[in-house]
Amino acid sequence: MPLRRASEAKSSSRPTLQPRIGQRAAADRGRRPFVLRIGSVCILTCTIQVVLFCLLLLVLPSIDWQEGQVTRTPAAPAAAALGPAASEGTTSTTIAYCISVTSCGGKDEGISEGAAVLAHSIRRQKSQGSRYDAKLYAFVHPVAEHCSAEKLARLGYQVKIRETPINATQIKGEFLRRTIQIRGCCQEKELLKLYAYTLSEPVAVHLDVDFLIFKPLDKLFDAIIGGVQSSSLDSQEIEYGGNGKNATISRRIDAFFTRDYNLSNRGKKAGMQGGFLVVRPSLDAYEEYRQIILEGDHRKGSGWSGLGHGGYYGAQQIQGLVAHYYDFVRPGTAIELNRCIHNTMADSPRDKSGHCRNGAKDCEDCRTRNIDDIYSAHFTICQKPWICPHVSPSGLCAKFHRQWFQARKELEISRGSFIEKSGKHKPNVFLGYCSKSMSHGYIPLEMTYI
Repeated sequence: MPLRRASEAKSSSRPTLQPRIGQRAAADRGRRPFVLRIGSVCILTCTIQVVLFCLLLLVLPSIDWQEGQVTRTPAAPAAAALGPAASEGTTSTTIAYCISVTSCGGKDEGISEGAAVLAHSIRRQKSQGSRYDAKLYAFVHPVAEHCSAEKLARLGYQVKIRETPINATQIKGEFLRRTIQIRGCCQEKELLKLYAYTLSEPVAVHLDVDFLIFKPLDKLFDAIIGGVQSSSLDSQEIEYGGNGKNATISRRIDAFFTRDYNLSNRGKKAGMQGGFLVVRPSLDAYEEYRQIILEGDHRKGSGWSGLGHGGYYGAQQIQGLVAHYYDFVRPGTAIELNRCIHNTMADSPRDKSGHCRNGAKDCEDCRTRNIDDIYSAHFTICQKPWICPHVSPSGLCAKFHRQWFQARKELEISRGSFIEKSGKHKPNVFLGYCSKSMSHGYIPLEMTYI
């Protein structure tokens, strides 16, 4: 109360103060509805932003992993994202290396083991004299994200979570719409490999994880980027007797691949071997593939457009599609490589009747090729290294396996995680990494150190 009286006394001595206070209070009361309206607008704006952000997360299907962090990009980049330089060939020295993961299967250790050693064989090309840098990509289907994305990111792959480039239910042709979803190794999900065409590097190499590079692939990159005249590619690396009927290499090259003559009948069209594809990225080519698939003109027996790429394993997917594209849609823009030198599987060149599978009068037996001549190997017929298969110690398959395990050893040494292994199963081949035959004898990588 004394404070109140003092205040009243002061007020009586300054008669002009009270009216000003009254005016200010009235003004404040007039402002309150305006302030409340501003607050309501702010809350509404924030709510709308949150809703829009949630919708954005739903419509963007791709996730890129970069050193353990997640960023989001559209599944199929707009044409401007590639740019004219990448589609026409540039002087960039970085090559894109890609793998695709379509499922987890019963066990996922093969994905990690294969991807780790493959990545090392890609990177070590630099120390072997390659003039090109490498960037690693992994296209992962959403069903395989939980078993592979984090591990692949840790191995240095830029992981892109992708749906297939097309919705199989939208394919017009009834035969393809039905069969593409039930046949081949990976059904329509194998079409993830087409995303290699959407990358921005001047050359993209798509490989299966059971693949190993022995020495630099610079010749192939030189031919795509600078033209065949700038490449040291020689005649023995070209397949002259096969379906491609390569007559000359003095032209612009957009792709290299090998064919799998084991899967087709003699005299029939052979598909490309799906574990190895080197391409010039092009969004136009990517869209052409999409439209071919969606049109769905794949006929029983005679295949795509009835021109012959059908009736063999994988004809509805990458093996038949890519071969059809470069044989008929864009003929003369790809070179079929000698499968005894590139993407080698140590397969027999002849069928049971003794005829060459590729239809030629004479054919090389890849199993007798000197390993020093070979640029890369694909572990199909020789079986996967991480299942510790039974192989003849003197055969080419054994030499391939020894190369793979030597690459694994180099990887562990480079990461400071190498511990000498003492597995007893063919130690001269598997270098101690197999305690006994088959997968239960394999000693896995310590992924925590990779």
